Amino acid sequence: MQTLSNRLSYSLGLVCLCLVTAACTQLPQQAASTQKTSAPLAAEHPLATGVMPTENTGRQDINFESVGKAPPTAFLDIGDSQPAQCPQTGNETCPVPDPASIPKDFWAHLRGQFNLALHLNEPQVQAQLNWFIANPDYLTRVFKRGALYLPHIVTEVQKADLPMEFVLLPVVESAFDPFAYSSGRASGLWQFIPSTARLYNVNIDWWYDGRRDLIDSTNAATAFLLDLGQTFDEDWLLALAAYNAGPGTVKKAMRKNRTRQRSEAFWQLDLPRETKGYIPKLLALAAIVKRPEQYNITLPDIVPETQIVAFELDNQIDLALAAELAEISLEQLYRLNPGFNQWATHPMGPHRLIIPAKQVEVMAENLALQPQDGQMRWIQHQIRAGETLGGIAQHYDMSVNALTQVNHLEGPQIIAGDILIVPTPVNPPLAYGLSSSGRSAKRRQHYETRYGAPPQNYRVKPGDSLWSIAKAHGIKVGQLAKWNGLATRAPLRAGENLLIFNERPVDERQTTAPASTMNAEATLRSVYYRVRQGDSLSKIAARFNTTVSAIEAENGFLNRQKYLQPGDQLTLVLNVRKPR
Repeated sequence: MQTLSNRLSYSLGLVCLCLVTAACTQLPQQAASTQKTSAPLAAEHPLATGVMPTENTGRQDINFESVGKAPPTAFLDIGDSQPAQCPQTGNETCPVPDPASIPKDFWAHLRGQFNLALHLNEPQVQAQLNWFIANPDYLTRVFKRGALYLPHIVTEVQKADLPMEFVLLPVVESAFDPFAYSSGRASGLWQFIPSTARLYNVNIDWWYDGRRDLIDSTNAATAFLLDLGQTFDEDWLLALAAYNAGPGTVKKAMRKNRTRQRSEAFWQLDLPRETKGYIPKLLALAAIVKRPEQYNITLPDIVPETQIVAFELDNQIDLALAAELAEISLEQLYRLNPGFNQWATHPMGPHRLIIPAKQVEVMAENLALQPQDGQMRWIQHQIRAGETLGGIAQHYDMSVNALTQVNHLEGPQIIAGDILIVPTPVNPPLAYGLSSSGRSAKRRQHYETRYGAPPQNYRVKPGDSLWSIAKAHGIKVGQLAKWNGLATRAPLRAGENLLIFNERPVDERQTTAPASTMNAEATLRSVYYRVRQGDSLSKIAARFNTTVSAIEAENGFLNRQKYLQPGDQLTLVLNVRKPR
């Protein structure tokens, strides 16, 4: 057996792993422009159910004999523990986690460390509280999804000595969906925009987006919140407002009040509407976790099902092969490692894979038997006269930077007759369902089915924007962005392809049945409905005698937005001959 060059590192921690059957997916800036520019739209993967953000929960079993500031036994503390000898592999090493005790009541541990004033007398907090109380099913769903991420977040928030209420912040940001993406290009559990993420050393490239990675994004979020706390003298409501709107925006509002000799407290500041609702949501969630019985809310018990550990690899590997070596499903691997954009890890190692602890030894054994050059599939492409690097990259569904990197090119210049090596997946794109290409393939398949025809491919030219392309084709910018999985303000690269569907949905092509069957067939009409306080998709569907899935199909923003907000406009395609 060859010696493993792949190093194993691990951490202790029991984590509730939502498997295939489960529903589970900023240094203060110089100016507010580097912050999130619009409300995060938390997309419940794979399809949004359209409700409002809520709370998170996780139930862990750590022996919290004290509830002071010292962090408990780490749920997921990468690199602190030393690997032990694997009995099956002899000279190989692998982590063998020690048993971890789990608190009898994770919620009791959490609420015991809450210190923020909840401001329940504020109307905004009461409004949010009432919404959550009216939607307990949503709370349960998000709490269960959050169980995969909460244990690590609890540990890191404790280590940073931040208010424990901040553990609930990803509920407000993303509803614990690592694939959440906003129109302002914010992504991940903590909804970082690219510029802020990079300030905190979060890597973002074609292969990997650390904003979606549990460990990288949480490290960045706690560091950013600590910096904001220092900036605003540990006025944590102001720090939270700055996390949402940017420190520049908050400071400007404070200066405005100072010149008018008004209070500079959060509640008196003239801040963006989103920010004014942002903090009340968090405080309402904290109130529910603190006293669930007072609000007739039952916080679900989330029993840990498996330990997870970090398995470190030196070399690039196809994720389908990695899942096969670990003897887990590819979907499960993506759920544990949502930061991977593509079907493989980055060409430059090392790489950290989170896998179930019980699979570590079998993965080590299988990997030892796997030739190092067998961890990826490569093809050779001989450059033809007239070809460009951009065209070749597009042909293989790669970025130019990625193709340049794997071939160690110094620039975009290529010579006819030379050979390029191209990494290719061992399985078709749809098999990598949660990768970027897999999600794109599913999105295209969905719209081809819906519109009954393949899309037109539009190649972006220099100077193009989503707005100019949409205008030229007589479509809405939001529709074009939705078809291509983009934010409405996303920059375009010359040479990239956009999909444009010109047909109306199949179910809208004939809105009136033939006269001979008028009594039997439906007459369909599109109507617009503005969301009111207390609405949910299920309530609206029942009111108009339609279905939640039908509403989702007609309102693409629900694919990226986890919840409805009062004022949202929905398009409803209704059978006007049905009683309602």
